[in-house]
Amino acid sequence: MTDPGDSDEPLQQLPAGLPRRYAEYKPAPAEPAIPPTNVGGYDDLLALFRSLGKQLPRSKEGLAAVDHLMDGHTDRAALAKLVRAIGMFYGDLLTHTVPGAHWEVVVEGDPCVRVTRGTAVSVVYVAERRLTVGIPTLQQNYAHVLEIVALEA
Repeated sequence: MTDPGDSDEPLQQLPAGLPRRYAEYKPAPAEPAIPPTNVGGYDDLLALFRSLGKQLPRSKEGLAAVDHLMDGHTDRAALAKLVRAIGMFYGDLLTHTVPGAHWEVVVEGDPCVRVTRGTAVSVVYVAERRLTVGIPTLQQNYAHVLEIVALEA
């Protein structure tokens, strides 16, 4: 996906996260809501790739391009500002390539992507760890997620 507007799917809103010590109980709606799969949140990352004259496809090649950017970028402070956008891109990739994967918000607004009944990926944390530690790369993390999904299928 090179432009947020070129998707057939409209952007959706993430549900509000639950506060740690307070929960509001409401009756469940009659019809279950469709889990959000397309929430965007990585416009800054798309803009950076466009300024470099590159595309950012929502695929393994896109993850490789982001990994390459993170490995070759010398200004870590500027890259740190993109961590959430990188995580949101990774989450968007997961929701569009892993069957049944969908967004959820858990602890105080941190977005996760539920990939199986028992496994959710904290995509912003994955991006933060990639920036600070360097491993696993986004591609390695994605391959691991695919392994988990295959085992639970």
